[in-house]
Amino acid sequence: MPEELFGSKSAAKILLFLLVNEHCYGAQLRFLLNTSLTPLQKALRKLERDGILTSRHEGKLRMYRLSPIYPLRHELEILLKKAYHLLPCHEKKLYCFIHRPKVSAHEELRRDQDRRQQLLKFWQVLSQVRHLSFSAHSRKGEESTTRRGKATVEVLTPMPSVIVFQEKGQWFQEQALETTFNSSFRWTLDIHSSLITLEHLRYGSTNPVFLFHLTPTKAFTLEAVDAHLCAADAYLGSVLWSPTQIDFYWRIIGPSKNDELVYQYTPFS
Repeated sequence: MPEELFGSKSAAKILLFLLVNEHCYGAQLRFLLNTSLTPLQKALRKLERDGILTSRHEGKLRMYRLSPIYPLRHELEILLKKAYHLLPCHEKKLYCFIHRPKVSAHEELRRDQDRRQQLLKFWQVLSQVRHLSFSAHSRKGEESTTRRGKATVEVLTPMPSVIVFQEKGQWFQEQALETTFNSSFRWTLDIHSSLITLEHLRYGSTNPVFLFHLTPTKAFTLEAVDAHLCAADAYLGSVLWSPTQIDFYWRIIGPSKNDELVYQYTPFS
């Protein structure tokens, strides 16, 4: 278990959160991970005394990060990635997303109705997408690389509850053309379950690769219901959208990956 690897449950949670999110503060951890503040604060101070973390004030908040000069940082990140991989899917998601509080049955019914309305509005925007720009940010210790790209999107609607994106574009690195690509994604709407299923069609429409079940969690926001595992890698996703733009955020954590992808879909160039 992670707490056995890192000395305490609080230290394990802090280090795993920093692996995914790069920085944190105590009250944020308490809210996101639904745990007590006092042991988190004690663990943060100890990790900083041991040289594993560094901190500085940003406004009224003391913000913590993994120390760039910690001599075993690379080895620590390898260990954290392995520990993250061992977590159950529902725990992996804790380190990326804020979960809804429990509510009454009446409130849940009203929320279900709101979800369906949000999904129908999102579906309409999705059908109008024509362009894509994106970036991929990869981290390994203090080193990072960023690649960017753009694509045109052909939208197919084989049935009212299905939208297929056929994307054709280019990857760039330091503004130089690196490679071209063709990619296909299938979005399937299940309005009764308040879900959209996203699949990659790299092996064709009869052999899709499942990625996420997405559901509305608040206005103009969709989140993956659970982490998706692909071999040793965990994929998580969330969507922020408006009537004129869809921003799709991916996180990929694995033994050799710590990547963040941002897809920005628009109906116009």
